[in-house]
Amino acid sequence: MKLRPSHPSLRIGKPRRRALYALLLLLVLTGAIWLLLHKTRSEDAMPSPLEPWLMKLHGAMAMLMTFVAGTLLYGHILNAWHQRRNRFAGTITALGFLSIALSGYGLYYFDGELVRQITEWLHWIVGFGLPALLWWHIVCGRKAGRAQAGAGQFLS
Repeated sequence: MKLRPSHPSLRIGKPRRRALYALLLLLVLTGAIWLLLHKTRSEDAMPSPLEPWLMKLHGAMAMLMTFVAGTLLYGHILNAWHQRRNRFAGTITALGFLSIALSGYGLYYFDGELVRQITEWLHWIVGFGLPALLWWHIVCGRKAGRAQAGAGQFLS
């Protein structure tokens, strides 16, 4: 007799998981280095020649991240929602990804000094907080998965 879970696994496959982590790391690094270069130069100094290249790389990684995050919608997010698993942490994490995408869009298209400053701060706070948010979501999901498996919810 072979035991199988009553619901499909919500665990993301290794290649997609590695892509997600690598992209997140590259986004945080390029954003942090750009921010450091941008904020530490004097107001009358020319921008570092690295700044535009860092933003180009950051933008390219953001497009790839949007694609990878989109691939999670059906197999991971909706399945977890229907199974009522890790909804709170998952919703907060999804809102974090949505906020970072929208604020990145805003940095490119919004006009006006105050709106731009608010958007910048939102982007930086969410961007640097997103790795911790994703880690929290993963930890909560693994705990919930172990608790469910320990409860003996398997079909024969």
